[in-house]
Amino acid sequence: MELPEFLHDLTGGGDKPSLKYATEIFSMLEVVKVKKKEVILHLGEVCDNIYYIKSGIIKGSIIDEYGDMHAIRFTAENDVITSMYSFIDQTPSNIELQCVEAGEVMCFKYQDFEYINKLYPGLTPAFNKLMLKRYHKLLDEKSRMITYDATTRYLKFMERYSYMEERLPLKDIASYLGIRQQSLSRLRSKIDQEAYD
Repeated sequence: MELPEFLHDLTGGGDKPSLKYATEIFSMLEVVKVKKKEVILHLGEVCDNIYYIKSGIIKGSIIDEYGDMHAIRFTAENDVITSMYSFIDQTPSNIELQCVEAGEVMCFKYQDFEYINKLYPGLTPAFNKLMLKRYHKLLDEKSRMITYDATTRYLKFMERYSYMEERLPLKDIASYLGIRQQSLSRLRSKIDQEAYD
C-alpha cells in the first residue's frame, strides 16, 4: 500500500482527508538513506517515526528474559513499520527496528501525526484500531507458529515472506522460526532434496 493511501484510509467517516491532501503530506516527508545493519529504533527509545519503506528490508525484534533478541517481523518495499504503542503513547519501545539491507525510508514524524490529528480528529482512534488489528494478526501468526513443527513453521514462513526470503540472512530466518541456524540449513537441504525426488 502506498503511503498516501495509508494516510487516506487511516481516518474514517467525515474526518477522512482527501487523497490529494494525504499526497501533499506524503511529499513533505523526509527521505532517509539507511545502511545495512543500522538500528533505526533501539529498545527503550521512544519511537518518533512511522517508517514507509521505499527500498530495503526492516526487521522488528524483541528481547527475551535471557537477553536474546528474536526476529518477529520483516517489512519490505511499499509497506510501513513502527513500534506502534511507543509511537502513539510516546513511551519507551519494546521493539528494535534494524535494517537488513541498505535502502531508503520515508519518515512520518510524530509531530506530523499530531498536526494531522488536529485537522482530522478521527485519526487517533483509526490508528489505534489499525494498531490493534496488526498486533492481533502478529500475535495470531506467532502463536500458531509455536504449535507447528519446524518444517511446517518454515513452509508457513515461505508462504508469508517468499518475496523477500532470498534477501534475508539465514540467522534472521532461524531467529524468526525459533530454531538454530544449523537446524534451518539441514531443514532447507531436506526440503530441497524432497523437491528433486
